[in-house]
Amino acid sequence: DKVGEESVLRAARASQTATDLRVGGAIIMASVQSRRGLTGPSGARSEVTVVETKSGRILLVLSPRTEETTKIVEVDHTSGVLLPQPKDMVQEFKAHNEALEYLSGMSDSIKTSESGSAILGFVVLAGWVLVLIARRTRVSMVLPGGHEVHTVTDSKWFRIPLNGFDRTRVSRDEMKNLNTVTEFAIEGVHFYCETLDVSCPFPGRAGSDFCTEFVWNEWLGQPFWRAGMHQYCPRLFQGFAESMDLKDSNGTPFSYAHFCRRSRQHPGTRYLARGINANAGCGNEIECELLLWRPGSGDGASHKYASYVWRRGSVPIWWGVDIRNTVGEAEIWVKQNDSYEHTARYFRRLRRQYTREGDGTGSFSVTCVNLLRCAPGRSELKLSEGFQKGVRSANKMIQNMDLRVLNFDWHANTKALGEKGTIKGLWMSINNMLREVGFNSGSVTLVEDSDGTKAFEFSRETVQKGVLRYNCADSLDRTNVASFFGVVPVLLQQCRVLDLDLIERQKGEDSEGDLPEGWEARTDQVTGKKFYIDHVNRRTTWSSPAVPLQAMEAMATAGDGRGDWWVLDGEVDGVREAVSTKVLGSLMEQFKVEGDLNAMLYTGSRAMHSAILQQILPPDRHVKSKSGIDSALLSVKRRYLNLVHDGHRQQQMEMFLGISICRYFPTLNSHNPYEYISMRADPESDVEEDAAEPAQKETGGHGASDGASLMPGGSMELKETEDLVKGTETAPELDDLIDFGVTA
Repeated sequence: DKVGEESVLRAARASQTATDLRVGGAIIMASVQSRRGLTGPSGARSEVTVVETKSGRILLVLSPRTEETTKIVEVDHTSGVLLPQPKDMVQEFKAHNEALEYLSGMSDSIKTSESGSAILGFVVLAGWVLVLIARRTRVSMVLPGGHEVHTVTDSKWFRIPLNGFDRTRVSRDEMKNLNTVTEFAIEGVHFYCETLDVSCPFPGRAGSDFCTEFVWNEWLGQPFWRAGMHQYCPRLFQGFAESMDLKDSNGTPFSYAHFCRRSRQHPGTRYLARGINANAGCGNEIECELLLWRPGSGDGASHKYASYVWRRGSVPIWWGVDIRNTVGEAEIWVKQNDSYEHTARYFRRLRRQYTREGDGTGSFSVTCVNLLRCAPGRSELKLSEGFQKGVRSANKMIQNMDLRVLNFDWHANTKALGEKGTIKGLWMSINNMLREVGFNSGSVTLVEDSDGTKAFEFSRETVQKGVLRYNCADSLDRTNVASFFGVVPVLLQQCRVLDLDLIERQKGEDSEGDLPEGWEARTDQVTGKKFYIDHVNRRTTWSSPAVPLQAMEAMATAGDGRGDWWVLDGEVDGVREAVSTKVLGSLMEQFKVEGDLNAMLYTGSRAMHSAILQQILPPDRHVKSKSGIDSALLSVKRRYLNLVHDGHRQQQMEMFLGISICRYFPTLNSHNPYEYISMRADPESDVEEDAAEPAQKETGGHGASDGASLMPGGSMELKETEDLVKGTETAPELDDLIDFGVTA
């Protein structure tokens, strides 16, 4: 719907302007071959052009940055099949313009064409060849090794009719669906990387392997990928990808990247994709990653990095809500007599994904930070109790996995403790979990082989031993806020591992007693400015080496005596006063944009209750938050938009992903040039354990029915939308229960 698309675009534009999310291109100069992906010639950019000749031939002119030549691929104009070796013409050229000039000089010259940066999908529907082109992109991220992540800012479906196709067989509804699938919003909320696998945490997987859960064009990319032409159609991801270049207190440059990859295993809008489905996928499921790195100096230097991954998503059991009216609290229902087998499959998938490089059988922990209301009489209490039953049942079904639920009633704690007290309470609650889980760290090094070929080698020093998963009912407002404050301690610990100093020096307030041994402070007689003498290294500097007293005390009293994870033992005021405001502020702005973007994609409206994020900033930078009445009105608007537009948006999403595609396009049954629908097993599941699970028919859930197989990229039969319009909650209210407990 137009309202949702325009709001998503506004959120995307905000990520470019209001938050000053710049990309630094000079971190690691790389136009070389990588162990985890290839890069093209220096300064090269991919180009694609779709051409229709005067005689009706369909040609794809492809110049990916991973290749040194331009290739022409033909599309059979009667069947829609890709022909990698077109007849009666030259197939390869040194440059893209050279290929276009060649086609223009042919007797069968160009009739129409469309150019762009990449082809993101190819499909034949209702007698039409549809090619999805990213016409314009912006480099939203440059990862270690020079790998560019592109966010799509303008896209177009290039449509060419097949010759000889009997269009009288195509119904009016099928043509309407053809227009609907091409209206699916791409701009601002999808990204791709041509040279590195970004489907999983950095540095990704080698070769053409990838995690299917987050690849939104797996169906649309099959014609290219099955022909071995992965380089011509990059994998497309829905979500958020931004990076920023900064300097620490000592002037050392570093960068960080923030990923949010939205899962497609339970795709859909808020009313139609809640909880878990028969594919063991969760509604509004998102994998998040915070990657920090600092460049080395000189050729062959190692560039250190640290990567932390967390999850957020809907409650992973079968549940829904009943809507009685537009306002008022919705009634939550939880499936009765649930065996929780799909909940167990969901957590087994997490273990397989994050222990994939090992044997997959080692111990792995998942801590579910449950932010639901837990007070008696609250509708969410039923959901919270069902969630804990599901986790207990899953624990019995899964071996070598530490699965826990940490109850943290966000609204109750905010009412009882205030915003600052709630943040401190969260840090106290997740203290042990974060210390146990840790994060991935290592280095990337530019090496040169004996034949002169340059490549990047990745080495890992530490491995993240588990994952924290944050949830409220729908993984929206509370989840975004709690996950931000859950990441702040990790960010500062990552900086310690990378030898980055984010402690801000207090200007003009330090005494000689605060200075490190061997330092002296003096005043310049000409300028009147204070400068500092390092008698040990015989140098001077304008920057004070003094550590703020509060930060020194915090580090001195940290549990291990070295200052590791010191934020977890402190309060938000201490962090705000001691740590660089620029770093914390930029991360906070990214979380605000991310929260709005994910809320728009799931509900059609922006996120609520984001004002608490400002607690990480000085008071003079706080923006006055909107009143509770405004939040209530936004909640009503959100529910109205869900009721009116969710059905149409759901259909768009299903068609784009290839879900139940023959239901929308019946002519595929008789005219199908490719086996678009894949029923293969889920490669991320625990194969041995999942094989023993019988296929079950789930009639009490939502988003799936009739026991259909819901494999990624497979056929997914969904209930009719009018049977699925169940409701959601109203604007959150506060209750009185505080629970920092952990249950297994």
